[in-house]
This record gives sequence, C-alpha cells and structure tokens, in this order.
Amino acid sequence: MAKPILMPTYHDAVIEALRSLSWVNNADDYPEQATQLTTPAVFFSIMGWEQSPSSDGQLNVEFECDLFVVIDKASNTIDKPQIYARSAAADISQWINGQTFGLEGLQPAVFISAGPDSFDPAMDDYIVWRITYSQSAAMGEDPFESVAGPLREVWLGAAPEIGAAHINDYRLIYKRKEE
Repeated sequence: MAKPILMPTYHDAVIEALRSLSWVNNADDYPEQATQLTTPAVFFSIMGWEQSPSSDGQLNVEFECDLFVVIDKASNTIDKPQIYARSAAADISQWINGQTFGLEGLQPAVFISAGPDSFDPAMDDYIVWRITYSQSAAMGEDPFESVAGPLREVWLGAAPEIGAAHINDYRLIYKRKEE
C-alpha cells in the first residue's frame, strides 16, 4: 500500500519543484491578497479532489490542480509579454506531465488543459495563463498496515479454557526460527 500524502507536504513539494525552474522568479500558493508581484511567477492551487478507484481499502483521491503562469504586462525586461506568457505556459504544460515531485504515494501528474485566465480582477495588470492537471494520490491510512511487526509465536487455546487462569492449557502452534 502507498504511503498517504499529507496536504502540506504535497503543497511544499510542488512549490519547491516550481522554484527550481530557471525562468521562474516567484513560485508560491495562489496569492490571497492583491500586491505587486515579482514575475515571471507560477502560483499553485488545488481546486478540489474526488475519490479515485481503488481495490486495496485505502482512500485514493484524484486532485484537480491549477498552475497560474503570471507575467507583468508592463515588464521592462520582456519584449513581447503575450508570447512570453504563452511560451511559459507551454513549458509548464510539458513539465507538469508525469511529475511526481519525489513523493511516494503519488501517481504521475496528467496535463489536462491550458489557456488564458482573466477571472481574477486583482490580476488585471498581468497576463495570466492557467494550466490544469490532475494527480492521483493515496490519502487515507493503509487499513492493513501492521505496526506490531512479524509474529514470533502463536499459541492456541480452546474455549471455555482461555484467559490468564488457563495459561498452561494453551499449546504452541508456531514459533519463528531464529535468524
């Protein structure tokens, strides 16, 4: 069974991977307040998740995630911001497909779509492209995980002669060989 993903661990892994891209000057969660942004930037958001089919008893989910490529329209360092934004979105689209961010319990990310995003009025001074991807992950605990380790001995008793008063009535039916 897969090790379950913790939400803060997943967020940190995605953002750290984005920060490792050479052209990205700012990578973080989607900004909650309108402030002057350092660009080019990529912001990350998990839009939701649904249960993913599983036959092992562990809760598996499919995350729906968005990456927002943000370029300043008035940039002095980028000649053609629209083309730069499209190129950056294309780069992220290729980069995200197959990513696991070094985390156990994640299936490779699957690119879904990319396109301009003008939904947030606080971002009107920027060119924003939204890249959507999905990623399946183990989220629940492994219902069969053994925390006790391997058995060393197994003893059998027959009712009603069971319990501490009948300890001498039990018989050894398995003993692990010493290694």
